[in-house]
Amino acid sequence: MDSVHDFWNATTTFADQLSEVGFGALLIAIGFQVANLVLRATAWRNILIAALPGRRVRWRTVTGAYLAGAGVNAVVPARGGDVMKLFLVHRSVPESPYPTIASSLIAETLFDMFVGSALLLMAFSRGLIPGTPQLKGHLGAFEWSFFAGHGRLLAFVLAGLLIALAFAMTWIEGHVNRFWERVKDGLAILRTPERYLRGVVSLQALGWACRVLGMYFFLEAFHVPAGLPDAALALSAGSIATLMPLTPGGAGPQQALLLYMFSGKASRSAVLSFSVGMQFAVTITTAILGAICITLMLRRLPWKARVSHQSPPGPPPGPAPLKP
Repeated sequence: MDSVHDFWNATTTFADQLSEVGFGALLIAIGFQVANLVLRATAWRNILIAALPGRRVRWRTVTGAYLAGAGVNAVVPARGGDVMKLFLVHRSVPESPYPTIASSLIAETLFDMFVGSALLLMAFSRGLIPGTPQLKGHLGAFEWSFFAGHGRLLAFVLAGLLIALAFAMTWIEGHVNRFWERVKDGLAILRTPERYLRGVVSLQALGWACRVLGMYFFLEAFHVPAGLPDAALALSAGSIATLMPLTPGGAGPQQALLLYMFSGKASRSAVLSFSVGMQFAVTITTAILGAICITLMLRRLPWKARVSHQSPPGPPPGPAPLKP
């Protein structure tokens, strides 16, 4: 409830200051966000090409599925859009196993884990991320603040999850060897590091550059004084807010983190307006793109019988009349 209350306050602040938004910078920021999605979709296609040799993996298919999944993730919590990605690729690429497509998403997130961890460490070293006591006492908007104040319970939960995962992996390896082989196929591009660096890391690095530039122009649009380093570190707020994706796009926790990060640099109202305005712009853009892609791709899937537009067959024609 704290998250909902804080997000509602931020929304009303954004509505009050809507007339002061720089829409030119806002459009540029949205453009960089869309470029990031396209670059990431292209990187995922390269992973799928390595995972599905001999099969035709079209760029438009993977890009449409990726945008569709991003659109669903923008409005549905718990990463529901990843299921949409798997479904659309599976139906559009002949004989593509679900386990292979699912594990390809793991390869697609490896570089993100490295960059995201580096940004988190940088933000924490500069004091831009609150520690455990602050999470417990002052930032109640975090969904995981309960675990921050109950370290022993968190340890038990993590231990239970690891034990369950170990049993699950043992069962899979012992009884579903074919499934495990398909999972390994999704990580095939990692066996050739040069191909992975050229076809995935390079594109995702450009995508991160687009994200930083997009964040910078979002800050400009809402008149929050910050440079490119601050824009890069602000991306860590979104990463932390989506660690436990209980709200769409991490709404609520993200506002609390950004307020903490930019305290002293801008007024509370300016930061709230920026955080909500940025989230609305990204959510609306990705949701519209996702809806368009879902509509177009579902219409092309071969589950509907094609109705012939020819006239129904009539009775067989009779003999031609004799000419006089």
